Order: sequence, then structure tokens, then C-alpha cells
Amino acid sequence: MSGGGVETEDEGGSSGSNVFGEEVVAPVALNLTALMDILSNLLFFLLACFGTTIVMGINATVPVQSPDKSNVADTKQSVTAGVSLGKDGFDVSIVGAAQSQDELDRWRRKIPPRDGSPDYGALKAHLLLIKQTYPRSDTMILTPEPGLTYEGMVNTMDAARESEVVVSGVSRSVALFPTVVVSTVIR
Repeated sequence: MSGGGVETEDEGGSSGSNVFGEEVVAPVALNLTALMDILSNLLFFLLACFGTTIVMGINATVPVQSPDKSNVADTKQSVTAGVSLGKDGFDVSIVGAAQSQDELDRWRRKIPPRDGSPDYGALKAHLLLIKQTYPRSDTMILTPEPGLTYEGMVNTMDAARESEVVVSGVSRSVALFPTVVVSTVIR
């Protein structure tokens, strides 16, 4: 109808109701920007915490330089073994703060390769003699030459870790130098 200014509803109810004849609810617009900001910050925090817990689980030693403390063994019963691994074999030496230089020098030994490969048996025997003389020693500094294989380093660390010793007919395992610090030569 025209002209009366009054709107009339059709009998089908299509203007303000749905197909079931119920009133249509006005659409709701949610502003989720603040919620998404909070969730993204929470996600970042959780990822950072998770990454930190993984790194905390890695058991590694980090060298620290401090002016009042040294890692060099400082008792008469302990020394630090130094093993240089190269194509010419092993060069074994020891360092200690409580021993004289002559005493330290008598343990210096070059162990040449046997049949073209490093002589791990001779290295283990020499380290066992050092351990018997200095029983509180447990640290070895391994210095490989550039270009040596990872397998050679691991075999050297395995040889220096422990040795079988027979005491009164009973074989037992003795820890030699289980704490290994891998170093490099500064050129």
C-alpha cells in the first residue's frame, strides 16, 4: 500500500521472522582482538619456557675464567693429564700445581702409532701408571690435530675413561680420566 505511511506485514511473516515464525535475533559482532593479543603473548611465553627447559636438560660444562680459581690440580695426589692426538700418535704430559717441573716432565711421553693406527693400549697403560701415582686425578685435556676424525677422538676418550685391573686374582674396572675437556691449538 502506498500513501498511508503505515507499514503492514505480509501474512508469510518474511520481514521480521525466520522460516519457523520466530523473531530474528540481531547478529552479534565480537571484537576478539584483545583476546588474540593475550593468547599470542601466552603462546610466546610457553614456547620460550619450553625451549629453556630443553636447554636446561643438556649436561655440558662451560669454561669460565675466574681470577682466583684454577682448574689445574693443586694437591700432591692429583694432576691434569694432557693428551695431544695427531698423525704421529699421542703426546702425553701432565700438569699440576703441587709438583715440581722435573716430576711432571718424567711423565711426558710420545706414543707412536702401531701398524698405522693409534696405539690405544699403550695410551691406556701409560695413563694407568699416572693414575696409580696420582690417584685423585680425573681430568684429561684432549687436543686433537686439525683434520683428525671424530672416531679417533672418541676412541681416545674411551681408552682414557677406565681400565681393567687384576687385584688378587679379581678383575675390576678402575676409572682413569673420565672427565675430558676437548681443546684446540691456537695458531
